[in-house]
Amino acid sequence: MIPFPSKVLATLRGATVLVLLSACSLNRPILREDLKELGHFGYRQATQGLEGVVIGAPHGRVDPDSDILATALSDRTGAGLVIAYGFKSKRLSVTQPIVSSRPYPASSSSPLERGSVFRDYKRILRRAARGRLSLYVGIHRSGESEASDRIEVATSGLTFEEAGALKEAYDQIRDQIIAGREAPSLIMAIEPLDRISWRVSGVKHHGVLLIAEKGVNIRLPQFSASEPTEELYTEILSQWVDKVITFLRENPLRLPQIQVRLVDLGRFDLIESRKQLSGVVIGAPHGSYDEYTAEMAKRVSYRTGIAAVIAKGFTPTEAGGWRINVNRPTEKTPYSEGPELHSQRAREIYRAYRDLVFEASNGDLNLYIDIHQYNTDSKIQVATVGISRKEASIVKMLYQDIRGRILGNQSDIPAVDLLIEPLEAIEIGAWAAKVEGILRLARKSMHFELPSDQTFATDEAKEKYTRIFAALLKEAVPYLLSQETGTIRGKLR
Repeated sequence: MIPFPSKVLATLRGATVLVLLSACSLNRPILREDLKELGHFGYRQATQGLEGVVIGAPHGRVDPDSDILATALSDRTGAGLVIAYGFKSKRLSVTQPIVSSRPYPASSSSPLERGSVFRDYKRILRRAARGRLSLYVGIHRSGESEASDRIEVATSGLTFEEAGALKEAYDQIRDQIIAGREAPSLIMAIEPLDRISWRVSGVKHHGVLLIAEKGVNIRLPQFSASEPTEELYTEILSQWVDKVITFLRENPLRLPQIQVRLVDLGRFDLIESRKQLSGVVIGAPHGSYDEYTAEMAKRVSYRTGIAAVIAKGFTPTEAGGWRINVNRPTEKTPYSEGPELHSQRAREIYRAYRDLVFEASNGDLNLYIDIHQYNTDSKIQVATVGISRKEASIVKMLYQDIRGRILGNQSDIPAVDLLIEPLEAIEIGAWAAKVEGILRLARKSMHFELPSDQTFATDEAKEKYTRIFAALLKEAVPYLLSQETGTIRGKLR
């Protein structure tokens, strides 16, 4: 058994906290599992009523005192706890696998050959959770050269409204605790409400934030151990994580929430229409393989009120060198010229995605919008089903007008052209999805391929083209639906 860190008792003071320590921690010993000579995990299970919730410190003492802070948060809340020690010094990733697009990656039971102990971390997280991982809270420290004036929070499975409520709760707790004290007032930047500088794409698309229904990865600045700041922010975060657990599990504010479905090779996030729109859905079936499309679909759904279904995972990293196509019942090895393969797992994943799209549409699927990215050309290509030349012409005209308004005279962001069927010929016709996939199931479908080197090249370009795409849908969707049904249920404006 790993000894209980004595520094926690020195850091967490006050009768209330000591009572919580007695109730939560003393009856929950921290167990140890060694992984050969590579490192070890310390863990303990969640208390009754907190099953599914785990605090993680994947870099142990390498992130200064992150193990102590994680233990304190587990003590306070009753959540499970997993701490990883020693792996970072061996250059072994803990919170994600090594991302691979190799057609036939070698399967190995050796973490050294895999370059990662993520399999073991995932296994022990589930043990600490006593089953499925419903909420993961990760603890990290920023480097000395990184942001020192803020706490950054990378998330998965959270809506904009939930992130806003959690940020407001943090501000209130921080202001109350540091009032009249000499301590920095650290701001919090939390996704998806705020953009953060912390790059955690691999963790979100392939790692621990993929396998948890909801995830909150926290990165704090480093404090001097001699300052009272450390103990103040330990208490602030202890109270805040209490709020996180309550808000995300019980939803007392009745905020919009994402419906998450976890499956073996990935996950699906269903975002319901915030404006009770029916019959129209935005899809991102390759949310991890087409890396930025998941975030774009989420942001466009928030801006427009249109329901969205986002698939993450299902890439060669998860599927043994194959990409599951999701929006059709096939899979394929990347960059190969061979045909797509029909398989049982591809059919099951496609059926799950299809069913969620129809659930999100809340009725007939009158219009389906697929978002993808590619890197072989510089134009937006739109494959369509059920769209007339006149309708395509209107969509193109709206796009050009909106692009001009939003980009203005900015020379640093390219003004990307749009080609759309049946008005124009395109290279990426999405024929497989048209013949046997999701595009054939809606009365009208639009399959957008966005050039990543143009639209997603920088954070500013991402933001601008997300705004352009959302504004385009606000203008085009009512027109396309009115042409089909003669009426629009719900409002985009």
